[in-house]
Amino acid sequence: MPDIDAFRLFVAVAHSGSIAAGAEALRISPSLASRRIASLEETMGARLLLRSTRRVQLTDAGARFFRWAEQTIASYEDISSEIGMQAQEPVGTVRIAANDYMGPRYLLDAVTRFREQYPRVRLVLSLQEDPIASIKLGYDIAIHVGPTPEGTLVGRRIHTYRRLICAAPDYLRSHGTPTSPDDLEGHNCLVHSLNDTRRWTFRNQEGAFVTRDVRSVIETNSYPALLNLAIRRLGLIRIADLMAAPPIARGDLQEVLADFRSVDPDGRDPAVWLTYAERPRLPRVRLMADYLLETLKALSEPATD
Repeated sequence: MPDIDAFRLFVAVAHSGSIAAGAEALRISPSLASRRIASLEETMGARLLLRSTRRVQLTDAGARFFRWAEQTIASYEDISSEIGMQAQEPVGTVRIAANDYMGPRYLLDAVTRFREQYPRVRLVLSLQEDPIASIKLGYDIAIHVGPTPEGTLVGRRIHTYRRLICAAPDYLRSHGTPTSPDDLEGHNCLVHSLNDTRRWTFRNQEGAFVTRDVRSVIETNSYPALLNLAIRRLGLIRIADLMAAPPIARGDLQEVLADFRSVDPDGRDPAVWLTYAERPRLPRVRLMADYLLETLKALSEPATD
């Protein structure tokens, strides 16, 4: 029987250009991944990858095998899903990548409820900085914060949200409270390395757009870390209302520039997206996508405790 897991590993390595990245996508060690690739090459009787210190590349034989492996994996998953659906119960694996905006508090609630209803579906969850990149590594669904998905990706909006500018009350007492985007020049700002640029765009109450450079003093790839750094009085943050509501209610943070709407560089309101590479052909993936969309919309109401 074909080793589907080995095929999945090979496809993930080919997409990422790295055995380590392919191993991470399948949640195995790089050493095990290297042994499986070597075993696959031995079975095929040909070298499939050219290895260098920086990147791996497909050989001619590897390119042909890559196209065949993708088709084989798709066919295997189709028949697996079809057979599972004969019992009127979805079966198989769904791979989900998300960043930490939704966080364990929301995504884990959703998948817990899903598993209670569909116990034969195995779920692989990965919280990471750039969920969109995981689609190329074989993940079925990505949940992310950011602009509208581009290219061949299909994006379904979970919800739009307000992005607040916040700081600790003690920080504002020490550094002053900004009353317009022009005041940001003199403030310490804490930024997200992927979704938060060093140029912040606002829409005022008249609908005009204002963009200002900010002074980044700390950059991190974690929204919870940004929140905690702001609570520790280190500067201003841009953060979703969903995450800011509890510390604001406790008095740990204070919103500023409330008359200016923080928007994406293209002027659109920020949104949370459920994204996949194409319209899901597997029933279990379609089911999970629809379920997450409905459930996360319900869970994404701003919290106050």
